[in-house]
Amino acid sequence: MKLQTLNGLWQYRIGKGEFSTITVPFSKHPVGHFECKNVFDLKQKTDNIFIKFYGITYYAKVYLNDVYLGEMGPYCEYSFNVTDYVKMKDNLLLLEMEDVSPAFGPTAGWENFGGIIRDVELIYYDENYIEYVFFYSTLSDGYSKAEFTVETKLANSSGDVKVELFWDENPIVVLKQSNDKNVFNGVVNDVNLWSPDSPNLYVLKVTLLNGEKELDVYTCKVGFREFICDKHRFLLNGEHLFIKGVCKHEMFGDSGHCPSLEQMRYDLQMIKDTGCNFVRLVHYPHNKKVLEIADEIGLMVSEEPGLWWSDTSDPEVSNGSLEVLRRTILRDRNHPSVVFWLSFNECRFTEQYLVDSAKTCRALDPTRLVSGANCMNEEDTIKYYNLCGFDFYTMHPYEYTFDRARRLTKILNDKPLLFTEWGGYFVYDNPKLLTEYMKEMYNLYLNASDEGALAGASFWEWSELNDYNRGRPACIDGNLAEGLVDKYRKPRINYLYFKEALEKMGKTSDSLYWIDYVNKPLESHKSIELKSDNNIFEKIVGYVNEMEENSGKMRKRVLKSGPKLKDMNCIANVPLVLQDDTTISFECCIKAEQLKITGMTSLIKGYPLEGTYGEAVAHMIITYEDNTQQKAVFCNGRDVTTVFALNNSSRIDPIAENSKRIAMFGYDKNFEHYVLNQMKIPVDSSKQIKSVSICSENNGYAMLVYGISY
Repeated sequence: MKLQTLNGLWQYRIGKGEFSTITVPFSKHPVGHFECKNVFDLKQKTDNIFIKFYGITYYAKVYLNDVYLGEMGPYCEYSFNVTDYVKMKDNLLLLEMEDVSPAFGPTAGWENFGGIIRDVELIYYDENYIEYVFFYSTLSDGYSKAEFTVETKLANSSGDVKVELFWDENPIVVLKQSNDKNVFNGVVNDVNLWSPDSPNLYVLKVTLLNGEKELDVYTCKVGFREFICDKHRFLLNGEHLFIKGVCKHEMFGDSGHCPSLEQMRYDLQMIKDTGCNFVRLVHYPHNKKVLEIADEIGLMVSEEPGLWWSDTSDPEVSNGSLEVLRRTILRDRNHPSVVFWLSFNECRFTEQYLVDSAKTCRALDPTRLVSGANCMNEEDTIKYYNLCGFDFYTMHPYEYTFDRARRLTKILNDKPLLFTEWGGYFVYDNPKLLTEYMKEMYNLYLNASDEGALAGASFWEWSELNDYNRGRPACIDGNLAEGLVDKYRKPRINYLYFKEALEKMGKTSDSLYWIDYVNKPLESHKSIELKSDNNIFEKIVGYVNEMEENSGKMRKRVLKSGPKLKDMNCIANVPLVLQDDTTISFECCIKAEQLKITGMTSLIKGYPLEGTYGEAVAHMIITYEDNTQQKAVFCNGRDVTTVFALNNSSRIDPIAENSKRIAMFGYDKNFEHYVLNQMKIPVDSSKQIKSVSICSENNGYAMLVYGISY
C-alpha cells in the first residue's frame, strides 16, 4: 500500500458561481450548496486504486472524470475504488456538497460547519491487500495474562498472513498462517496493562505475504485493558474506577472541524492535567488522531453519531445515524482508549432506533459497553434501556441543587449510573456550587448502595463554543458560556476549583477532604480573568424574551423597518418589502451606466435556507425615455439570499453569485445577524431612464430593498 495526498489547493464555488481556490481540509460556516473540484495525476499505476475521504460535512455526491462514484454522509471515512475510471494524467475529482439541507448532519446545539474537514488521499494497492484488522483481548490470572484475537479480512486473498505484536520495539508474539484462516489467537504473559495511570501501548503489525514478499502491511498501537460493569460501579482492570470526565467538542478557537494536530494534543493534555480520566467526545465522531493521542496519554473516551434532540423516527435521521455509528466503530474499535459507545444524545426514545443502535454496536464490537446520553424521565429510561440491553444508565441532572441528582441515583440503581452531563450554566462562575456537586457525586460513588450510587460524571462543558438562538443564561453574545475554559482554552474561574476537587478524589479512599471554597479568596487565582456581565440584561432589547420562547420561528419575523440608504445618486432610499403581488415604481430622469440595488435579500424564503435555487423572486423593469424597456429577473441563490445569517444554533454565510455582500448588521449577537447585499445592473448609458419598477413574483418570498442608486 502506498499513499498520495490530495490535500492542498482545490477549486471551490458556492451555488453555481465562479470558482475560486480553497485549501483542503477546510471548515466554513454553512453556505448551502457548494462544489469542490481537484485535478490530479497518478504517481503510479497499480491493480487497485482508491480515493479515500476521511470526513466531510454534511453530504456529498462524488464524481471522477464524470463518473458518479457514490455519496457520503458526515464525519466518517469513505473509500471509492476508482481503478477503472482513473487516468495517469488530468483526473477531475468533483464533489457536489450540501451543508444546510440534509435532514441528518446539521443540528442545533452547537455551531455547524460545512466542508471537506479531513484528509483526502489516493491509496495504491496491489491485487491482494488487507481490508481490515480487528484486535481484542481478554485478561486472566489476576490480570497478568492476556489472550488476544486478531481478525483479518483480505481482498482477493492469496498468500500468507503474519501477525506480530511488539513491546518496546521487540516482537514478543509472532503468528503466521495461510489466508484461508482469518482469525489469529495469541497469548501475552506478564502483560503491561493500559490505564489512564499507565497507558502502556503495544504495536500490532499484520503483514500479507507472497513468499517473502510483503504485499500489504497494517500497523496500529493497541493496549490490553478490561472495562466492565460491576453492579453500581465500573471496573477497569479489576479495580473500581470513578469516571472523572468532561464533554469536549472538536472546535478549538475558530477552527471549526479542522483543529491542528498541535491543538488536539494541547487540548487533551490540558484535560488530562486537570486530573480527568475520561473525555466524552460530543456529539459526533472527532478526527481519529484524537483517539491516537488519547491512547498515548491515557484518557478514556466515548464516541457518538451526531444526534441532539433529533427525530430518530425519521428514516433519514435514524439511517444516517446508524451509518455514522457503524463506520465509527469500524474505524476506532482497535483503540484502547475507547471504553464505550453512546448511540444517541438527548433524543426522545424511539424503540426501533434504540434496538437497532444497540445491535449495531454489539455486532461490530462485542467487547465494549453500550449506552446513550440521556435526559428523559426515569420511568422511560428504565423501560427502554432494559428493552434494548444497554449496559448502564445515563442522565443529565441540570439543576441548582443536588436534589434531583440524588433522587435519580436511588431510582436508576440496578446497573451503573453515569452522569454523561452535569453543570452547565447552573454552576457557571459559581465555584461553591461546582464543588458541592463534585463532593456529593463522589460520596455517592464511595458509599455505593441501592439507596444511591453513582459510577461517574462528565462535566458540561470543557470549552466554550459558539451557539446562537438560545440566549441567557446559557449563551452570552452567541457564546455558550458554560465552559471550564473559553474557546481559545484560557481558563475560566471554575477551572482551578474543578482541578483541585479532582485531585482530592482517590480511587479507593473512604473519606474525602474538601477545601473551603466559599472562604478561599479569589485573588489567589489572579491568572484567571473574571468575566463581568452585570449590565447584560439592560443591554438586551425588548424582543429577546419573545425570541427565547420562539427561537425556532425567527425566520418568520417580518421587520417593520430597516436601514435607509444614504447615497447622493438615489432613485429610491426608502426600505421596501416586496411580498405577494407588490409592485413599486419610481419616476426618474437620469442617465447612468449601471443601477445599484441594495438589499437583495428575502424574508421567509431565501437561499440557502428556503426556496428552490434559481427560482424567480422578483423582477425589475427599466423604462427608457423612448419607451423601450429592459427587464432583470432576480433569482433565489443567484441574485437573492436570505436576510438571516443565523440558522438554528449556527451562523451561516448566505452568498449569491451575482450580488456582493456589503454589510452585516444586528441588534443582539445571540439572535440578530443579518446580511446586506448589493447587485449592479448595467443599463444603456446613451438613453435617459424614465422609470424603474420592481415587482414581486408572488411565490412566497418577501424581498427586501433598501434603496436604488445609480
